[in-house]
Amino acid sequence: MRGYLSFARPVGSDHGLFVRSDYPQVMLARPFGVMTPLEVTPVKRPSTNMRLVDPPSTASTALATETETIGIGGRPRRDCSIHEALAPVIFMAQLFSLMPIAGYTGSDPRDVRMTVRSVRFLYGCLTMILMVSFTVMMIAYVGHESMFGVKEASSLAYYVFNVFFMTELMLLGRNWGRIMGRWYADELPFRSAPYLPPANALPLRRKLCLIAFGVMTFAFLEDTLNFLSAYKLNELHIRFCPHRNTFWKNFFQREHPYILRAIPYHPLLGWTIELTMRVAKFTWHYVDVFIICLSLGLQRRFVQFNERLERLDGQPQPQGVWRGLRLDFVRLTELVGFVDGRFSKLILISCANDMLFITVQLYNSFDLKATTVTTVYFWYSLGFLMSRCVMMLFIVSSVSQASERPLETLRRFPSSNWNLDLRRLCDAAATAENALSGKRFFFIRRPLILAMAGTIITYELVLLDQIKNEPDNTRDCTF
Repeated sequence: MRGYLSFARPVGSDHGLFVRSDYPQVMLARPFGVMTPLEVTPVKRPSTNMRLVDPPSTASTALATETETIGIGGRPRRDCSIHEALAPVIFMAQLFSLMPIAGYTGSDPRDVRMTVRSVRFLYGCLTMILMVSFTVMMIAYVGHESMFGVKEASSLAYYVFNVFFMTELMLLGRNWGRIMGRWYADELPFRSAPYLPPANALPLRRKLCLIAFGVMTFAFLEDTLNFLSAYKLNELHIRFCPHRNTFWKNFFQREHPYILRAIPYHPLLGWTIELTMRVAKFTWHYVDVFIICLSLGLQRRFVQFNERLERLDGQPQPQGVWRGLRLDFVRLTELVGFVDGRFSKLILISCANDMLFITVQLYNSFDLKATTVTTVYFWYSLGFLMSRCVMMLFIVSSVSQASERPLETLRRFPSSNWNLDLRRLCDAAATAENALSGKRFFFIRRPLILAMAGTIITYELVLLDQIKNEPDNTRDCTF
């Protein structure tokens, strides 16, 4: 029997508590407040000279008969945790002032902290203050000009969404150590045998990096086209309107009149605005990527659970194996509920943001574009926005999809193997609500994607009958 070196302090008042113990007969792995009877597995007391490096024997490892996979150096192979897999994604966020935390690159989530007196935190606060200031200037400008059309409404919504995303990610960063500590505890049995994925499977860390950096590469291209479009439109405006303004002053006057109305133009102001807009655009894209990565972490654990069931190949198993499988499935169900409670607000606002701007872009699709670059940018932006939204919904819904597969696998086991724990496992798989939600207003499953697509198509058909082209302001020389 192997011992275990576990965490020595709690990771949060409302999360799992880890207790260092030389007596692994009893394992505490339940969140506080969950009235579940304690599972006791009688084992022999380890000798005093035994090195405590492996996890304690739980119902899932002590009673199952699967063999361990040996990795490099003769050590048992282990899958990386979601805490380790998300490290490159968080680093990418910090380049643009999001998630100002430290200690996230290590293997221990207890090392994560947010330091107020740090460059990361000051960078994040500065960006947030600038975005709030621009939002206030936008509101004042719209109120002074007495105009509030689709363009003004979408611009204001863009600022409000970005301020919310920055604030929410800042708050998540403050609690990131506790969030990852709970996640680390619940996924611990799935990081080693008998739940390890095949050796040729793509590692979780690499999978998240490929998706996150791939999506953000397309986002960078979209932002570049946006800048080029604005640049070409400004060239066209200068050609038809012989202003005495310099090129860049005219550029910022066209793009951000609400700011220059409050603050006189200066080149330093102009480039401060431009850099802040780049950070805001990155934030706007990054939230969907962040949700995708979280969902992939959950989905992978359900896939590992089902793969273990399939390896049993319908053969009769001891009752202890079914007890361990049931407890591990309940552990995953509780993890989904915990993640949903922490991130459902972000999911709700992200879905609202995507739907709003898809409809706004469809509304703008009826307007003629002044330059070729503007046309290319518009259609690329619309296609990328819709693809990003569908990708996010599809991957988030895969959590629910993966949690339903074990029930199909369990139905292939013979009735001669039926026992109380197998029955309870089937009941749990059939009734568990393993789906992420938007504050429980809606649960993200595959049918939701079709429902949203139908709504967008209906909206487009209404626009075809009611739309009126917006006037072209390229030759508007009133400023």
